[in-house]
Amino acid sequence: MTEKKRKTTAGAPRTEVFAMRFDPKLKYLAEIAARKQRRSMANFVEWAVEQALNNVCLVETKDGSKASVADSATTLWALDDSDRLIKLATNFPELLSYDEQVIWRVICEHSTYNGNMKMSIEFKDTDSGRIDAGLVRDCWPELKAYALGNGTREELNAVILTLTSFI
Repeated sequence: MTEKKRKTTAGAPRTEVFAMRFDPKLKYLAEIAARKQRRSMANFVEWAVEQALNNVCLVETKDGSKASVADSATTLWALDDSDRLIKLATNFPELLSYDEQVIWRVICEHSTYNGNMKMSIEFKDTDSGRIDAGLVRDCWPELKAYALGNGTREELNAVILTLTSFI
């Protein structure tokens, strides 16, 4: 008998699946805790991570109040990878991974000259410091590839010039 494939329903929340390694003792105790709460192991781990997000202090203000990772979710979360990077770099630059730092440097420093418009095109406005999130989003695959050494400056510039030629 063949097993039917599950179909996702419209509007159903999307979840990420990944493998995890547990020390045998930790796995056993997590299974016991999951049983006690009448949860599956996956549901228990998701719940435990949510609890941890409430307990990890991301920032402490001068007045002594603390903001957890969960408290900062709206500040950090965005649907697009590029928008998430901009939010993280803008709010918590010390938490950028090495690859994210390299991409952020390209966003902050890269410019190309548009001969037709007789102007330089940049992701970051040098006067205001404002990031053009739309341009970053539209160029994201090429920007990321160039920053991480998988693409060329010419490929990135070609996309930028194509996108900005309609302005």
